[in-house]
Amino acid sequence: MLKNFAASRSNALVSFIKNKINRTKGTLKETVEKDEITSKYDMLVFGKEEETLSYKLSTCCNPIPGDLVFGFLSIKEGIKIHKKTCPNALSLQSNYAYRIMSAKWIDSSQQVFKAVIKLTGIDKLGLVNSITKLVSESMNVNIKTIKFDTDSGTFNGEIAVEVNNTNFVEKLMERLQKINGIEKVFRV
Repeated sequence: MLKNFAASRSNALVSFIKNKINRTKGTLKETVEKDEITSKYDMLVFGKEEETLSYKLSTCCNPIPGDLVFGFLSIKEGIKIHKKTCPNALSLQSNYAYRIMSAKWIDSSQQVFKAVIKLTGIDKLGLVNSITKLVSESMNVNIKTIKFDTDSGTFNGEIAVEVNNTNFVEKLMERLQKINGIEKVFRV
């Protein structure tokens, strides 16, 4: 009787866990498929570093933004973009694997860039706190590095931040300039 009870309990537990896993997989798959067909994929990037390079779309498979693609380094025409389901994909990948580059479509409006801002001014208690609060909380900007040096009541600071475009950097610099104690703000 104990064996049957334990078996029935573990079966219920196992089926509960299986149900949870299947539901999660289904939801995840739907989200991925929805993301892949969005119209925001407007820029191609290559490799792990996601570099932007010049390219041409191949005419054999005619890839469009959102397709799963790869880059092929041709001799005469530079990088040619092929769909992973292209009729020529298998032969290109097997015969010329050393000329294949990973590529993917991204939403260029979501791409972030690193900007370095230098600050100088009069050192006072809580200044760094005011600066980090403004950058992180008010502007919702991610700080990558921050460095401040003080000497005889003055300071020199450097902040590296991730931003989407130059307009954002300019707004951030304007707001930093308004903090009491900061004399100069400029981008490196």
